[in-house]
Amino acid sequence: MDRTGKLIMFASIALLIAGFIFQSKMARPTPPQPTGDANGTNSPGPVVVERNGTPTNAPVIGPNTNTNAAPVVPSTNVAPVVNPPEPVAVPQTTEVLENQFVRYTFTSRGGGVASVELIERDEDKKFKYPRKIGDDKAGPVVMELDRGRLPLLAWQLGTGKAPGNAPNADRPYVASPAAYKLEKFSDTEVSLTASFGAWKVEKTFTIGKAYQLSASVRVSNTSTDTLAEWPFYLVTGTAHEPIATNRMMGLGYGTMWYDGEEETAVGPGWFDNYRMGCACFGSAGARNNYQAGAGTVRWIGGYSRFFIQAVIPGEAAHSVNINRFRMDSLTPEQAQELGINVTDNQDAFETSIQVKIPSLPPNGVQQYNYTLYTGPREYDRLTAIGKKHGNNQFHRIMDFGTWFGWVAEALLRIMKWFEPKLNFLSSLTISGYAMAIIAITFIIKLIFWPITAKSTRAMKKMAAVNAKMMPEINKIREKYSGDYQKMNLKMMEVYKKYGVNPLSQMGGCLPLLIQIPVFFGFFTMLRSAVELRGAEFLWVTDLSSADTIAHIAGFPINILPLLMTGTMFLQMKMQPPSPTMDPTQQAIMKYMPLMFVFILYSASAGLCLYWTVQNVLSIVQTKMTKIDPEEDNAVEVIPPDKPNKKRKR
Repeated sequence: MDRTGKLIMFASIALLIAGFIFQSKMARPTPPQPTGDANGTNSPGPVVVERNGTPTNAPVIGPNTNTNAAPVVPSTNVAPVVNPPEPVAVPQTTEVLENQFVRYTFTSRGGGVASVELIERDEDKKFKYPRKIGDDKAGPVVMELDRGRLPLLAWQLGTGKAPGNAPNADRPYVASPAAYKLEKFSDTEVSLTASFGAWKVEKTFTIGKAYQLSASVRVSNTSTDTLAEWPFYLVTGTAHEPIATNRMMGLGYGTMWYDGEEETAVGPGWFDNYRMGCACFGSAGARNNYQAGAGTVRWIGGYSRFFIQAVIPGEAAHSVNINRFRMDSLTPEQAQELGINVTDNQDAFETSIQVKIPSLPPNGVQQYNYTLYTGPREYDRLTAIGKKHGNNQFHRIMDFGTWFGWVAEALLRIMKWFEPKLNFLSSLTISGYAMAIIAITFIIKLIFWPITAKSTRAMKKMAAVNAKMMPEINKIREKYSGDYQKMNLKMMEVYKKYGVNPLSQMGGCLPLLIQIPVFFGFFTMLRSAVELRGAEFLWVTDLSSADTIAHIAGFPINILPLLMTGTMFLQMKMQPPSPTMDPTQQAIMKYMPLMFVFILYSASAGLCLYWTVQNVLSIVQTKMTKIDPEEDNAVEVIPPDKPNKKRKR
């Protein structure tokens, strides 16, 4: 690589660093999206509950309001036109149910779950899922349904209009939460009641095992006329764009639902609708509402990297609706606490199930049952829940994918099996999960040792051949630099004279190709393995995040990616260059580790630990592998002054 090429390369690196710093300061500038009411006009927006529990002046639909919010129609069952009532501001009441795992706070606004606290504690009486790693005083992880989000299991009146896909399209249900009458029956059960015109809705919530909540919804006709079929929507979860100054690789969010055969993930990519899946080609038209299903919905929910909000209906639900909207702005205090400057750029997805209430005669009743799960993405726990609910494959919300999902699942099971057995260095801040990653890497290296050793011996032999052959190759390149066809012919003559098959160089790539599924399996597993959250390794306090030890001018200093890159440079230096590769290609290969350091600089420390250990073991193996000329992979060197002869098999 000449001087100009090096300058261009280092300039590109500098631009990447500057872009990283700028991205940490500013988030994606998406214009605010107006909220529409059922008639398509601008509404005051969803109710916002401040952190002290006092209501804002945002309006709420009052209970038992004698309006045409839910139409009362004669027995002709003609589909009515919905005209939502004028909202009435009412105070909020709350009740709490909890077990040793989770604490649910119910609200009369929307008649659902306003917040979820994961209060499970470990054997040291510390929160298993603290809000801040290493700071138990900060409290547990809390799923707060504020900033414009409807509470979980809110029962919303459908507008009767087909939802549009435009960025400012209305939701297919009333966006303002209805007001309910809230009562607590016991330490395990609460009840909420509201009326939508002639429809009376009674909801009973019963806290279950671990992170599960049972919900029974009873809809009845209180009028003397028959009510026509009409859609309601049950809010089943939300997912929002994570706030972070360090956009860590794999810090994802989205939604997913299952139709009994396959799961469907719906996230930012679907809503952005980029041409050919790339932002550089522009959008074919941003979308705002996703609808699917035809009586096949087995479960649906929203997920962050480590936690889930999902609902399993007692019977397959009618259809799903997923809406993207802009969350209410953060307060200056919240922004300061999070260390960010932009306060109004968070997108959120609200998932819901459409429930078509059939035509009900006077005093007619319809009942629906649901199970809400709000907790960690623990593979074994989700698998057990899925088996209990008719083997509905609930574990697929782990989003391991199709191609390398089986590898990710196997690696996760092995890691969890190893962890308690390798936790003996915890006093040295080396967790059992860190040791498990090292042990798995070592085992994988042992499994592939014969293949890698054979390839290494072949490369060492080839290095000896290249040392004698390269002077002639370089002369041919200089002499026929303008005629590639003749250059290749002459080079093939040299290979033949030295008894070298250029295709044998590809053998060195075989171990790497075999380990690609393992790498992607590790990447897939580690990006959502909640077990690594808070796991330590020496200076690393959280293997699920980047191991940032300091910031310089806003740029994070991560040690493991630098160690990974250094070991990659050393490993590549020990490999002989291919004779078929020109100097420019050799220079590109030489500096290729720089590409990986930028790709994986913000990856989880667990992934970087795996790759660093793998590189170190490869270096050790290369040093240990000796050349044995009697092996099958020996390369015979034919001096230029002797005729060519065939290798003996």
